[in-house]
Amino acid sequence: MKVRQIFLPILILLMATTAYAAPTSWKIDTAHSGIYFDAKHIFATIRGHFDDYTATLTIDPDDITQSSCQWTVQAKSITTFNRKRDTHLRSEEFFDTGDYPTLTFQSTKIMATGGNRYTIEGDLTIRGITKKISAPLIFHGITPNPFKKREQVSGFTTQFTINRLDFKVGNGKFYTMGVMDKEVDVTISLEALK
Repeated sequence: MKVRQIFLPILILLMATTAYAAPTSWKIDTAHSGIYFDAKHIFATIRGHFDDYTATLTIDPDDITQSSCQWTVQAKSITTFNRKRDTHLRSEEFFDTGDYPTLTFQSTKIMATGGNRYTIEGDLTIRGITKKISAPLIFHGITPNPFKKREQVSGFTTQFTINRLDFKVGNGKFYTMGVMDKEVDVTISLEALK
């Protein structure tokens, strides 16, 4: 009887601790997040972003390596602040948004590299082509929302480079001509709410 009296409270405490420490769902704050890209055009840098995207975020603030994310980006929401160029990018020659309306990313692993820095790995799909990518990830921390004290805000940043031709975004013609580079730099700046 004494063993049960001692064991039961310990078991309840362990279960409560495990439940508290488990990863939980966070909601992306799209008003303060963004998916940006830079592409070289001869000498200039063309900058753009995607306006329409959703994400499923599971974050364990005590152990970021146990966190995960899944993104869905609406390809037609691409904007480079030039209507003619954006229409071209949506065409069959580039993103082909009619046949491939979304770009997706599913994380598969997050590894600590020291301090608030990590490496995130996952599957990136563009135009129906999936490639494994690895990118540095910075965890900026968690703080109470200054406007809603009961709400928490977390922040992340990642930057990586992809070869657009690997995903058949363009057929290489403009790269061969020296008009447009094949490499595109991507930056994702994220705030999430709980």
